[in-house]
Amino acid sequence: MEKIRVGVSTCLLGEAVRYDGGHAHDRYVTQTLGRYMEFVPVCPETEAGLGIPPANP
Repeated sequence: MEKIRVGVSTCLLGEAVRYDGGHAHDRYVTQTLGRYMEFVPVCPETEAGLGIPPANP
């Protein structure tokens, strides 16, 4: 079965790209929907030219 390609916010995939240096990982998206979909990471903030703060140590 071919997976459906879907654009998903990069922070929902677990990448630390949020304004506060964190992420908003959603396990339902990555584990459940990930069985059927191929994710294309999209970050509207960086696409608009906004920066990503450094990760908190």
